[in-house]
Amino acid sequence: MKIRCVLTDSDEYNQFNGFEDSAYTLKISRQFKYWYFDLCDLIDFYADTDIDVILDVEDKDLIAARNLYGSHKFNERSLRKYETGVMVHSTTKENVQGILTDNKLKSWNLLRREKSHWEDKPIGALLGDIEDFSNYVMLSIVTQNNEIVTASKANGKIDVNINQSYIAGARFYLDAKKLAADGLLLRDGAHIKVRDRIDLDKYLIWYSTPDILGMCERTSPKEFLELSNKKFDEIMKL
Repeated sequence: MKIRCVLTDSDEYNQFNGFEDSAYTLKISRQFKYWYFDLCDLIDFYADTDIDVILDVEDKDLIAARNLYGSHKFNERSLRKYETGVMVHSTTKENVQGILTDNKLKSWNLLRREKSHWEDKPIGALLGDIEDFSNYVMLSIVTQNNEIVTASKANGKIDVNINQSYIAGARFYLDAKKLAADGLLLRDGAHIKVRDRIDLDKYLIWYSTPDILGMCERTSPKEFLELSNKKFDEIMKL
């Protein structure tokens, strides 16, 4: 397996990832204030793995990145100044009860090993994701609309329209500071993630479902994100 990393000067994104030129490709823009974190995290995360990282980066930029990165690590036990104390994992309606019964969020590969009738492929297969990604529970910041991925999975096709119709599942709001302090929070340059599983007893702050929010389960990624975040903000202010 291989990952190609390209350093750009685009003002259209901080980073962009997907399957391109026969390889999973991560593009990082120097216009992003913290570009050097993503670049060095990527290199260090995969340094001791069987995944090849192909760098389309000039030597002078690598040197600059290392100088800015300093003593940071991809698995450091504190949050960085641009990282949020709460992160989210979203899932489809079909998976909610299993998560609550297990009281854990689990990676796709772990579920595949545990459940004989699990899915044939993760949604990431449609995006060109490498197989290794399925070893992790992927997280996002609260404002990032990862409901688009859940909606795409529910509808069986990739669709980035935030107003598309889908059956909402659940959003799990997790204590990122505690995950980092316990050495579980990992950064691979493109994602923030946790290997294998997350114990909800220890790290869950709150979760939303259409029932909890008192809304129709058929909704849009935009509506479910906004109503969930609004309710979460209200709870945190109590």
